[in-house]
Amino acid sequence: MNRPKISIYIATSIDGYIARQDDSIDWLDRVGGFGEDYGFQKHLSSIDALIIGRKTYEIATTVADPYPGKRVIVLSNSLPAVREGMELYRGDLTALIAKLHIEGVRHIWVDGGVTISQFLALQIVDMMTISIIPIILGAGLPLFHVIDKEISCRLLSSQSYASGLVQITYALGVG
Repeated sequence: MNRPKISIYIATSIDGYIARQDDSIDWLDRVGGFGEDYGFQKHLSSIDALIIGRKTYEIATTVADPYPGKRVIVLSNSLPAVREGMELYRGDLTALIAKLHIEGVRHIWVDGGVTISQFLALQIVDMMTISIIPIILGAGLPLFHVIDKEISCRLLSSQSYASGLVQITYALGVG
């Protein structure tokens, strides 16, 4: 593989939404307080960089340092600038991945509904971990957008937690 490993790590409602219609993610709190981080710190420590979309950026930057010590690239055609310490990128995603590879990035976390779908459409996602939160939102921002491709997935693991969260991890692009 002549590019960094690309992973998705995201939570969704049972009915496939990653945010409410007003972009709020307060419903994620229903699985907090169980003394469990659901593998988040392990995942965060395994990555060199994050590529996030504008909406994810706007939510993430409500906290002081959302991704401590990580390189963060924000994809947006509408933002004029991003927070100091983060990078704004407009352009071809395969060119971005090639650039990051040359710069020594080994593992990228892709986050945000539209961004995830863009990477899936390019068929360059290696692994996807989805945490299903025990709630049906009924409406909101969907995890997946139309990608016009069928992508084979192989189950690597599934785990249920006392909070009701179920986490599934797939390898993508395999038969």
